[in-house]
Amino acid sequence: MKDNRLEQRIQHSLNAELSGLNTTSWQRNQFYENATGGNKVKRKLTYSLVLAIVLLLIAATALAAVGIIFAKRVPATEIADQALLETYGITARMQSLFIRETAEGAGGTTVVTYEGREHLAYVLGKYTVIVDGQTVKSICWSHDGEDTSGGLEASAWGKDQLDEILRIDPETGKQAQLYTFNPYIERINREHGFDYEAYWEEDEDEYVVVLEGEDVQKAKERQAFSAHEFVQIAKEAVGVRYHLTSQQISLMSIDTDENSAYVLLDGTLCYRCWIIVGELSTEETEQDGAYTVYLNLETGAVEDILFLSEHGGGNG
Repeated sequence: MKDNRLEQRIQHSLNAELSGLNTTSWQRNQFYENATGGNKVKRKLTYSLVLAIVLLLIAATALAAVGIIFAKRVPATEIADQALLETYGITARMQSLFIRETAEGAGGTTVVTYEGREHLAYVLGKYTVIVDGQTVKSICWSHDGEDTSGGLEASAWGKDQLDEILRIDPETGKQAQLYTFNPYIERINREHGFDYEAYWEEDEDEYVVVLEGEDVQKAKERQAFSAHEFVQIAKEAVGVRYHLTSQQISLMSIDTDENSAYVLLDGTLCYRCWIIVGELSTEETEQDGAYTVYLNLETGAVEDILFLSEHGGGNG
């Protein structure tokens, strides 16, 4: 009888802990069975111990519980982001000044590249991270070996220059507009014969192609989820991928544009939506900004997530 009461208490607590997740009773039973080995709870397994084990299992399998499927590039970019930070000091805020793309590499690897956007392409260069499973196979920068110690006069801009661009003026509490650095960037581009407009025109294969007209109607015929369902998946995915708090998730706002919701991401048909974090909050965090989420139109899998920091380089 005591064992039955113990089981009931654990199941009740488990149901309460999972109430905010999209789980079925079968999934909750699976959590319980995994914690207890599928056997009746013995007295030596206390209520607190079993519940602790269950909660650990919840944390480890929450992604599956809410039904999110991440495409290979999502965990690969998380690993690459961390490697970029540890090796070169490039933070998530700094990444707002880069264009990040992924591609399949040799031997099943994932190649993640970060290239300075628009007129910054030369001065910021290109970082390339090759991810093999859960490890970084290699990481390099197109300006490796060059002298970056000359401040804004240096031909290659790394962490120190990016810190200067993103620096908050203590007197005004504001960040300088990017265009104030244009004279330095333009001079460096001229000295190295770099025409950024011609450079980007040479890249004929667009990574993201926005569908229009009849292509949108054809895409809708293959759409497996409603716009609302896609948004819910996107919100959960951003929370998991960027380790947001429950409060941040609850205060997320949505920016949708019907005319550009249907895109091809590196050839994959996707629904694109924008998740805004921090807009409705009174407390600023490093995760504040806009998240662009690409969801496979037919499966709902999260193909990619891009982050544009509110405190980063997206300041014109």
